[in-house]
Amino acid sequence: MNGAGRFGVGFLIGVILVSAVTTRLAGDEATTTTEPQTSLGTTPTTIEPWFEPGEVMIGATALLPGSLDVKDGIVTFHYDLVGLAPTLVENETAPGLAMPAGDVLEFPEIWQLTTESGKTVGSSTGPRDSSVRFEMPSPDDEVASITLTGWRVLIHIGDSVSVPLENGASGELRRGTVTVSAVLEQSISTVVHIDFEGAEDPWQVRVDLRPLDPHWNVSSRQAGMQLTWNGTDPPPTIVLEDAGYDLVPVSGSLLVYDAAATP
Repeated sequence: MNGAGRFGVGFLIGVILVSAVTTRLAGDEATTTTEPQTSLGTTPTTIEPWFEPGEVMIGATALLPGSLDVKDGIVTFHYDLVGLAPTLVENETAPGLAMPAGDVLEFPEIWQLTTESGKTVGSSTGPRDSSVRFEMPSPDDEVASITLTGWRVLIHIGDSVSVPLENGASGELRRGTVTVSAVLEQSISTVVHIDFEGAEDPWQVRVDLRPLDPHWNVSSRQAGMQLTWNGTDPPPTIVLEDAGYDLVPVSGSLLVYDAAATP
C-alpha cells in the first residue's frame, strides 16, 4: 500500500486489530472462535495488517524503507514517513516542517550503520530529510544493518511566564526569552509590544505566544506580538503562554534495514 492509503486507513485498522486481539485473549478458557453470522451463513473474517515487511513503527509514525544506494564508499538510505495519529495541530503552527497537520509526529534523527566486518559508523538527519548518508569505514566493506537510535517526538508545550507591564521587562520560557519592548498608553486603550528571542535550533517548531487573559487582544504578530487592552486599567503584569509544539529527543533502538533479510 502506498503512503496516501496508509494515512487514510492505517489508524482505523490499527484500532480494529487491537480490539480483535483483546477480544480473543479475554477468555482464558475459550477453546473455539465464534465467527460472525450473516444472512448468508457463517463467514470467516480475516483482517490483514496494513504494514509490510521491513516497515518500522516509531510511536504513531511508520517509517517506510526505500532504496539503499552505495557509491564511492558513500551509503544513502532513503525512507518515507507516514503518520497514523489524528490531527493535533494547525498547519500554521509548524510551517517550517512542511508537514500535513497532525500527520507525522515522530522524526528520525540519530542513525547507526553496522558493516559486515562489525564496524559501526553514525549519522544524523533533520526534520525535513527523507534520506540519511553514511561514509563507509572501508570501501571494500558491505552494509549489514542500519539502526535508528534517536528520534524527535512532537509534543504540546503549554509553557507560561508572568511579565511586569513595563518597558524592558522580560521573562524566560522554555524555548526563549520574552521582552516587553514598548508600552503605549492611549486615551481609551493600552498597546503593548512583545519581542521573543529563541535559540537557533533546526528542530524548533515556531513558538506560538498568546496572552492567557482573554481581555488582551492580539492585533499583530509581525516582529513579535502586539497586544491591545481596551480600557484605562490594564493589569500590572501580563501572563504569556507558549501554546505551540516542540520536537523533543527520544533514545531507543529500531532496526530499519537488515541486509540478511533483504531479498
